[in-house]
Amino acid sequence: MGEPLVLLPGLSNTAEVWDEVRARLGPVDCIVPEHAASASVDEIAAAHLAALPRRFALAGFSFGGYVALAMAAQARNRITRLALVSSGPGSDSPEGRANREKLIGLAQQGRYDTIDARMAPLLVHPDNRESAAINAVRKRMSEQYGVERYIEHQRAAAGRSSRLELLPTLEQPVLIAVGREDRITPLALSEQMARSLPVAELVILEQCGHLAPLEAAAPLAAALARWMQREIKATDPMRIKA
Repeated sequence: MGEPLVLLPGLSNTAEVWDEVRARLGPVDCIVPEHAASASVDEIAAAHLAALPRRFALAGFSFGGYVALAMAAQARNRITRLALVSSGPGSDSPEGRANREKLIGLAQQGRYDTIDARMAPLLVHPDNRESAAINAVRKRMSEQYGVERYIEHQRAAAGRSSRLELLPTLEQPVLIAVGREDRITPLALSEQMARSLPVAELVILEQCGHLAPLEAAAPLAAALARWMQREIKATDPMRIKA
């Protein structure tokens, strides 16, 4: 197994969101690309596919999971294995789209710098809300991400297609990792997603909210390392086409 591991950040995240996980993965060849500034998840996925190696393992966190599923829909035979971290396959509900529009409105009104604090109760487990290290990373990433890209990606998330019908067709090993107290992509959603997949492992991260790469870097890295070592059967069509 020598394929690179592509790690996709979430919304308002730079590559730094994966730093603690990468540090624990050892000699794995990791690629952490930036998402294109586009209001279309499918366009972002296509841009990644155009720039990445022919075959790779793929892990997406939150918004990165939406992009990862779009990449699988466009070119599943290039993806040797798939991990979805604090993410889900559905499209936004009307309530979800309305909430995104409110956040876009704040950003457009010059209040982008208030959004991270507003979102904190939804993003972080109560035990981690006073973590100076996590809060410093969140603040730094939000500043570097910038208001323009934030608005584009909120619109992309709001308009994304459902990938529910894609799940039963994925034959590669799929890892689903979720914080037990994730309030944005709840555990029940991940359990349902795992049941829809032919080959899936569900990992529940304890004392963890939505920001799994920051809140639970060690157990998440251990789960990803196991998933990267999982054998792909010789009958897998991915191997036949290699």
